[in-house]
Amino acid sequence: MKADLILLHAPSVYDFRKKTIMFGPMSDLVPSTPIFEMYPIGFLTLSNYLEKRGFRVRIVNLAYRMQQDPAFDAERFISRLKAHAFGLDLHWLPHCQGSTEVAGIVKKYHPRAKVIFGGFSASFFYSELIAMDQVDYIVRGDSTEEPLARLMAAITKKKGDSKLADVPNLVYKQDKKVHANPLACISTDLEEIDFDYRIMFRQAVRYLDLKSLIPFTDWLRYPITTIPIVRGCVMECSGCGGSKSAFRQFGSRACPAYRSPQKLAEEIRKINRYIQAPIFLLGDINSNGPDYVQEFFDCARHLDDRIQIFFEFFSPPGKKFFDLAHKAFDHVLYEISPDSHQGSVRERMGKPRFSNEQLIQDIQYALGKGAVRFDLYFMTGLPGQDRDSVMDTVRFCRDLYQTLGWDKRFMPFISPMAPFLDPGSRAWANPQKFGYSLRTKTLAGHIEAITQPSWKYILNYRSRSLPVDALVDATYQAALGLNRLKAKAGAITSQVMQQNQNRILHAVETMEKIDRIMEEPDKHKRKAQLAALKKDTDRYSMSTVCEKKELEFPLFNRSFRWFHIIRDTICKAG
Repeated sequence: MKADLILLHAPSVYDFRKKTIMFGPMSDLVPSTPIFEMYPIGFLTLSNYLEKRGFRVRIVNLAYRMQQDPAFDAERFISRLKAHAFGLDLHWLPHCQGSTEVAGIVKKYHPRAKVIFGGFSASFFYSELIAMDQVDYIVRGDSTEEPLARLMAAITKKKGDSKLADVPNLVYKQDKKVHANPLACISTDLEEIDFDYRIMFRQAVRYLDLKSLIPFTDWLRYPITTIPIVRGCVMECSGCGGSKSAFRQFGSRACPAYRSPQKLAEEIRKINRYIQAPIFLLGDINSNGPDYVQEFFDCARHLDDRIQIFFEFFSPPGKKFFDLAHKAFDHVLYEISPDSHQGSVRERMGKPRFSNEQLIQDIQYALGKGAVRFDLYFMTGLPGQDRDSVMDTVRFCRDLYQTLGWDKRFMPFISPMAPFLDPGSRAWANPQKFGYSLRTKTLAGHIEAITQPSWKYILNYRSRSLPVDALVDATYQAALGLNRLKAKAGAITSQVMQQNQNRILHAVETMEKIDRIMEEPDKHKRKAQLAALKKDTDRYSMSTVCEKKELEFPLFNRSFRWFHIIRDTICKAG
């Protein structure tokens, strides 16, 4: 069946099955694998928005299909697709190579179809991206539902005489000239933005293709769902492409737009009706103030208190939040990313000001109120952070474990700021101020970088306070330290600890082998030697600094409620 629009999610590197790339721990703290096969949550909002307006949309997770089946012929699959237009996400920059390669394949087999790009990075690099022959349109900003609907009306001629010049946020080529329409669509009211996961099941029936809709590897075993709280951000973290200043730069957003508490609670209820599994609220609900928090929990009183729910924080929220959450839900996991235990590093990053004493008190209180877990996320490669600071993270966590009586519900993690310092961030705009130098600032440069043989060579930045070799070593050594602490607390088994340790040590050895190969002047010999390492680079780029299952909701229950799905969703599929 022909679709109006097919939303294609490409792997980070299109030919990852052939190239030797030691991605390392770049994806260890997210559900997806190193090819970042998790498609953006915006695919759901776009699909729902366009379907309500009469367009047929299909989601195809090409990255997942390629990752799951080595024999899957992506090019042949693309050649058989039928659509008026193909949309590709270039949201986070690691997808720069894969998305542009896939766009070229689409044009090869469907020269008359239109290729549309969107996402943070597509918006930032729109001038360079639109110059590519395989790109027809770019929809800029973070509010692309309505502009995309208008663009699809112009492409399909379904809504009369729609003109490209009238589509807000659109960049397009016409008469060999590039036109960039004003960024005039910036959502302030998110009531029409639906994170309705039923669209997945409807599309599975319509196109007889469930595999292409799987959000990420292992989702059917661990079907966690995500509901973003906000568009935009109040934070100014120096290296983040989703910070307040970055949103202003690529999307002209002056202030965040929040989903209503009623809408959040309703979507939690709706998801739980069909998929009984953990639900992650993306964004700090406290960032919109205490009245917003109170209103949400007032609405949450009517939800099933057995729902498994994640809350993330930008800073310690205080005791009242944990009291409210404890009354509303029986199974709550909290996470916060201080990024560093060192206050001076956090301040230089632009993180909120809070003391370690505040952080520790909140963790103690939350666990005392029955939290099933409290996760703490740290990073390496931060502004002003040296090797001693990274390694001192282990000491900080050891002391915190002792304060908590070695409570296994406390879980610390660490990973590098990789692969890229985000475009649009403050550190990107002024790297010297934050102690960095940037190796490239072009889209083409990043397309080349992401295919380098290890994450050491992929990084687009260098830190004055932590040279790249020290950064790599400190990251792995700190991970070894945290791994031992979690085993001592019983948060992971001794067997998992040993497996993690073995992977980290083998990863270090593999990185050293790659370094030696890179000194080989003969490029043909270098290529052959790297090819011989492929099994190792693939093996030691997965669950390196931690076992990926450590991220999962502890003792989670999973259930697809097929009766409700069939009755309420599939029977309504068109």
